[in-house]
Order: sequence, then C-alpha cells, then structure tokens
Amino acid sequence: MLRNAARDAGKGPTFPTRLIRLLFAMPSSPNALPAAASAAGTAGITSVETHERVFYSNKVLISVLIFISLLCYGNTLFNGFVYDDDQQILQNPYVKSWHYVPQIFGTTVWSFVGQAGATNYYRPLMTFSFLVLWHVFGQLPFGFHLFSILANALVVFLVFDAGCRLFNDRCIAWIGALIFAVHPIHTEAVAWIAALPDLEATFFILLSFSLLATPGKMNWRQTLGVQAGFLLALLCKEPALMFGVLAVIFLHSVRIDRAGTPTIQKIQEDLPFCIIGLCYLGLRILLFGKVAPVLQHSNVSWSQAIYSAFAMIYDYAKLLLWPAHLSAFHVFHPSNSLADLNALAGVTLSALAVAAILILYRRTPPAAFAVLWIGVTLGPVLNARWMAANVLTERYLYLPSVGFCWLVGWCAVQAWDALARLRTPLRGLQFVVPTLITAVAVLGSVRTISRNTDWRNDLTLYTRTLETDPDAAVIRNNLAGVFFASGQVERAGREWEIALAGKPDNVVTMNALGIFYTQEGKYAYAREMFQRAITAKPLWGTAHCNYGLLLQKTGEPDHALEEFKTSVQLSPLDANGRRRYGDALLAAGKLDDAEAQLKSAVDLEPSLEALQSLTQLYLQEEKYAQAEIVLRRTVKEFPYDSAAHFSLARLLEMDKHYDEAKREYLAGLTTDATNAEAKTAIKRIEQQQNGRLWAPQ
Repeated sequence: MLRNAARDAGKGPTFPTRLIRLLFAMPSSPNALPAAASAAGTAGITSVETHERVFYSNKVLISVLIFISLLCYGNTLFNGFVYDDDQQILQNPYVKSWHYVPQIFGTTVWSFVGQAGATNYYRPLMTFSFLVLWHVFGQLPFGFHLFSILANALVVFLVFDAGCRLFNDRCIAWIGALIFAVHPIHTEAVAWIAALPDLEATFFILLSFSLLATPGKMNWRQTLGVQAGFLLALLCKEPALMFGVLAVIFLHSVRIDRAGTPTIQKIQEDLPFCIIGLCYLGLRILLFGKVAPVLQHSNVSWSQAIYSAFAMIYDYAKLLLWPAHLSAFHVFHPSNSLADLNALAGVTLSALAVAAILILYRRTPPAAFAVLWIGVTLGPVLNARWMAANVLTERYLYLPSVGFCWLVGWCAVQAWDALARLRTPLRGLQFVVPTLITAVAVLGSVRTISRNTDWRNDLTLYTRTLETDPDAAVIRNNLAGVFFASGQVERAGREWEIALAGKPDNVVTMNALGIFYTQEGKYAYAREMFQRAITAKPLWGTAHCNYGLLLQKTGEPDHALEEFKTSVQLSPLDANGRRRYGDALLAAGKLDDAEAQLKSAVDLEPSLEALQSLTQLYLQEEKYAQAEIVLRRTVKEFPYDSAAHFSLARLLEMDKHYDEAKREYLAGLTTDATNAEAKTAIKRIEQQQNGRLWAPQ
C-alpha cells in the first residue's frame, strides 16, 4: 500500500515511509529463514531479498538508532563530576596510578578509603576503566561522559542485534532498541559517571547473548566469546551472575534449534556458565570471606525484606511504564505486611508475570524469555538488606529494561499484524502503531534530554532531588556540603542539622557537623559530633583526622597526634590524613617521621598544601637541595602560587643564580604585584648583576 501510494504520487517514498517499510516488511537478518521465523513464533518471511539489500537495511536501521542514542545524551558532555564521582574518581588513588592495578582486581571498589571501605561491591572493571580514562583525559569530566555516551550507544546496538537473534524479527528488535534508546529511566545510568558498571555489565551480557543466540553449533571462537563476555560482565557488576541462569534457560527452552540439539551438546554448553559462576563466587569468598560480607540494612528483618521486595517490584514497574517521578534518591520505607498496597500490587504483578511466561511460552518462547529477563535480572537488587542507602535506584533498571523493551517491540508488531488482518477501511488503523511508537520516541527523547540537565552539577542535582524527595537526608547532607564549600557556612549548618534529624545514624553528617561547629568555635558541640561518629564507625579514618584538628585548636597536641596516627593507620591511602599527620609531627619536632608522612601525602596526591608542608620541612632542616626540587615541582604544577615562586627565587639567589632568581621573583609578582620583598630582591639582584658587570677584569 505504501509503495503504491508513493508511485501514484509520481515520486519515490519518503524516508519515514522507507523506514516503516524496512521495519514491518523485512526479515530479521541476512540469514533469516521462514522456518526459523515460524519456530520463533513470529511472522514468516514473505519475500526473498538479496544479501546486499538486507545489509543496507541493517545499516540504515542501526545508524538511526545510534543517532537517536547520541542525540538523547549529547548534552551530558557539558555535565561535571557529581555525587559519588568526587570520591570514586577525584579522591581515588587507584585511578591515578597503574601501581594500584593489583588492588583494583584484588579488593572492593571502596577499599581505597581504608578499613571503613568494607562493602559487597567487587567491580574491578569500573575502577580500571576510570584508571584508563584518567590517563587519557585527566580530571576533565568531558572524557568520562563521552565514554558513557559511546558505551550506551553500543548497548543500544546490541539490544537491536540480540533482539534480532532472539525473535528472528528485525521489526521487534528495532522497536525494542528504539524504546531502550529514549527511555528516560536510563538517564541516571548514562548521565552519572559512577553508574558505569551498569553500562559495562549490560554491554558484555548482550554481547555474550548475541553470540549465544546464533543458530547452530557454536565453534570454539563463539564459545570463547560467550564465556569471555560473561566473565567480563561479572567483573563489572554482581547481578551479571544471573545471566548464567538466563543462558541455560535460553539454550534449553528458547533457542531456535533447541529441538535438534543433542542433550550432551546442551550440557557441554551449560557447563562453562556453571564453572565460571562458581569460580566467581569462590573468588568473592577468597577475597572477602563471604559472598556478601556486609549487611547494609541490619535493621530490616527478613520478613520486611520479603514484603519490601514485592513493593519494589511494583515501584520498578511504575518507573518502566510511566517514568514521571524520576529522582536520584528514592527514599526507602520498609513494608511490614501485605496490607501495604504497594507490596500487594507487587505480588499481583509477580503472579501476572509468571502467568504470562507460561502462556507466552506455548506460543512465542522469545516473548516469554523477555518477561523472564526482566524478573531474573531485577531479582538481585530486591533484597533491601544487601543494598546501599538508596535501596530503590533507577540505574538498577538499565539491564532489566532490555527485556521490557523487547516485550514492547513484540507487542507493537503483534498489534500491527492484528490490525493488518482487519477488513478495509479499518485496516488503516494499523498506522496507529507506528504513530504511537513515534510519539513515545519523541516524548521519551525530550524527557531524557531534559532530565540530563539535573545531573549538570552537584547543586542542581541535590536541589532537584530534594524537590521530589524532601526526606532524602543523604542528599540534604550532600547539599549542605556544597553550601559549605561555597562559603555559605550558616546555611550549610542548618541543612546538616535537618539532615541529622532525618537520619540520626548518619556518621557522614555527624562528621560534617563536627567540622562546622569547629569552624564556628563551638568546640563542645564539635567534640560531641566527632565522638558520636567515631563510636558509630570506629574504622573510619576521616572522623579521627577531623577530630585531631579539633584537638589541635583546643590545645591538646598529644591527643591530636594520636588521632592523626589512628587516621593514617585506618586509611593509609588518604593523602589529606597523611598531610595532617605530617604537619602535626613537624610541629612536634619529629622531623624524620614528618618527612615520611609528607612524602607519602605528595605521592598520593601532590596537592599544593602537601607540597608547601614538605618544602617547609626541608627548609627547616636546611635541606636546600631537596627544597629546591619540591619548589620546582610546585611552580610547575601550581604556576599561580606566588609564595612558591618567591621561595624558589630566594634559594636560587642564595646559590647566586641571579638570572633565574629574578625570573622567579617576576613570575611571583604576576599574581602578587604589591609584594615589597620581591621588588626589593629584584633591585638587589640587579645591583649585584651591575656590580659584576663593572667589576675590574
């Protein structure tokens, strides 16, 4: 009908018409066969096309998907580091030196903070990716966001490719990939740099599944690719373990050629998934003592966890179907019984999902598998006892939504086919389907692009999150930190007090209030806050360090020195803690120990403060050669620090390097133009130079 209408109009079909024709009238792949389509429970192929034309259509469809994906997230390139990015990247020594690669693969993602970094998260590929990106882009967030955008575009492509292989229907796969590309629920996963594990795990899982879903017996290269993808996904994020379950179910119940595959071959294909999964669990036990060593929410009972899991199923379903209430922090409230309507709704949805799987499996196994994909990949994040403070999180839907989007594509094609069987003129109603898909794509794209701006910077993110979830005490604490850093001290203090009232056990807020009260001179209140934080989390080095600073102000240097020492013992990779300890040792006259701590601080993070402290120590010890080395590094890395230029100039003048000393004095005057000492020194140098010039030969 489309082709005739275009011909009658005396011109070729438009691009939208061509695209609709490609979607609804073409086979799934160059190798698609009518029998295969029938086996998959989808419409058979009604025409034979050349390999070239099918390949051309694939290029067009994939290009459109990639373009839409890049369009939706292109504005994230202007975003900065937000939320956990600061600690995971900017304050993480693991991402700044190749020296820490063994620690990256042998410890948890938070191990760099010290003994307080115990967690259930083992995600070495995330930190390793940050390490590579840091050495390519430095501390420019642009490069990190670019990597996330490209990773998401590759995932969109794989949603299409894997969907083609699963359903053997290009139309279903393309619609599913389109919905995935524009779904606003993915903004957190793509716009937030620290959510990279979700992107990487989904990429490797879909890559592995695409190879697995190829009909016929796999050769050794395909087998290696499937298992390598599974292994790499496990190194990205823990829920990837569930892909092993999905893979076994797919091989036995869904793959097109399953009926003709010998049982022994199926077992051989299952075995690697079992071995890799068990080895992964064994590695976690070896490294951490348990599969999940940390109980994040010990106050949540098992009965509450079960009821809450059903409530979260309902909440996640709402976010997939109607992503209106998007937030960086959904406040979690445990459910206590099925009297909770959300829990009851979750039970109902679970029952409907099981019924749908059983019914669809008889007619269309791939559609049943899509429903199963949602449930299996979502399952690991439904246990509130194991999850972090933000139990219900949008990025956790990135992988499960693949199945949801495939299901949407399948429903759209079913509706198209059903309407196509109607008698004319009702048959024309079938164009309602592409119209709705287009409307959803446009609205989703607009919402996604708009939502990306919420992640522009910390102030914007925290402010907008509190607009939707005002009870998010963790976010309020972070917002107070932004105010404090910008000089709005009183406002920060008020927000911290509100945050602590909302979450009285938050040690981060206690520590922050201790810093605030210290600055305000309310030392008794500050002492109380630090002691509460240390009592609640005694292995957290930061609280000990800040308590040490308070003790210095209250005239207790010996006690302060002990707190700094404890801080360094608990958090050996904390550059700030080592610098503070070094400064305290320097003040106490323990110069050798101070030098060791300050050199370690500079090695970890060559901050201006650490370099200044090390310079001061060398000058005090009259180690002028070492002081000159440190000062040269300082003026190179911090060229606008006039004090470093002047100090270096004085050393050079002492060594009678007058020309270079004069240059350093002049460099310092560019940022401290009124410095009388530097001006006097320049005149003195000029007099020395003039005296040498007129001295008798």
